Amino acid sequence: MRTCVGCRGRAEQSALMRVVAVQDEASTDRWVIVPDVRRRGQGRGAYLHPDPQCLQNATARRAFGRALRLPAKAAIDSTAVHELLEHQ
Repeated sequence: MRTCVGCRGRAEQSALMRVVAVQDEASTDRWVIVPDVRRRGQGRGAYLHPDPQCLQNATARRAFGRALRLPAKAAIDSTAVHELLEHQ
């Protein structure tokens, strides 16, 4: 069982999408949230329902920074996750 960072609901791991943070090469204080489809990405992961509303809630609550233990002043870009959810 895992907890969605957007709605805080619990679900089986297979029902949730794993995301990881990758540091942007151009800037040291910018992080990009990317989907980890194969669930093999390095580092700490967070889980999210494959629902645009959960992504919006997680972004509004700044849940990715806490769940992934990113620096407090880090700029977070979740565009890659948003694009994946639009195409599903």
